[in-house]
Amino acid sequence: MKHVVKHIVARLNDARRWLGGADEGSGTMSGVALIAIASIMLGAVAMVANLLFCAHRAQNTADMAAVAAATSLRDGAADPCLVASRTVAANETMLRSCAVEGEDALVTVRAATQLPFAPWVERQSRAGPIACG
Repeated sequence: MKHVVKHIVARLNDARRWLGGADEGSGTMSGVALIAIASIMLGAVAMVANLLFCAHRAQNTADMAAVAAATSLRDGAADPCLVASRTVAANETMLRSCAVEGEDALVTVRAATQLPFAPWVERQSRAGPIACG
């Protein structure tokens, strides 16, 4: 009988050791999950920031190019879109279209992003004289 009791106690001790270690390492997994979620969120914020930065750069470049083209048109330049093209190139963007409508210059600019799902953003701007009075 004494031998049977020792055997049962030994089995209970084995079971206790096995059950006691069941949650061992769960803190590590929670930490890994937390780091993964934080990394994904930071990546998403970086993508949105890049998209907004490129959109603002494209809009600012389109505004400057339209004003440059309208100014050169007012000054009598033969090709105001050439001036707009130089302005766009100096800002490391791409001129998609340039048109002269009356005394206005209409410019569309494309800026590259670093996002695979939105490789570029386009913005448009118009500039020309405003009638005073």
